Amino acid sequence: KQEIPTMTLIAKECFITLYHADMPTARHFYEDKLGLKVREVTYEWYVGYWVTDEKSLTFSICSNPDEIRQWGANGRGAVIDFLVEDIDKTYEDLMKSGVDFETPPTDYPWGLRHARFKDPAGYTLCITGYAPEARIEE
Repeated sequence: KQEIPTMTLIAKECFITLYHADMPTARHFYEDKLGLKVREVTYEWYVGYWVTDEKSLTFSICSNPDEIRQWGANGRGAVIDFLVEDIDKTYEDLMKSGVDFETPPTDYPWGLRHARFKDPAGYTLCITGYAPEARIEE
């Protein structure tokens, strides 16, 4: 059996930032369609959101052109999964709020159920849950 290494990086909180050229469109998507709660608005070009009730994960969007050039991926290189309690209900709620999904909730052999969509900048986002009777093999 393979030995699992001890974790040396133990974070109290995690930040994820996606870069968007159009902040009003991004804010409308994340606040009005997804319903994320604003954590902070530091600048008109930066907004942070709480993703968990425990306030352990911050998701933020940034439209600063210099930062986009330095850090942005132009919609490539990132997939963000939001693990939700009830994926089918969340899918229906997000569809009603205007989110266009690329795939409906689908079970995968590794025991998860995903529904995939894109944000306004082209980043891939997923709502994720555990598939019924999921069994992850070791």
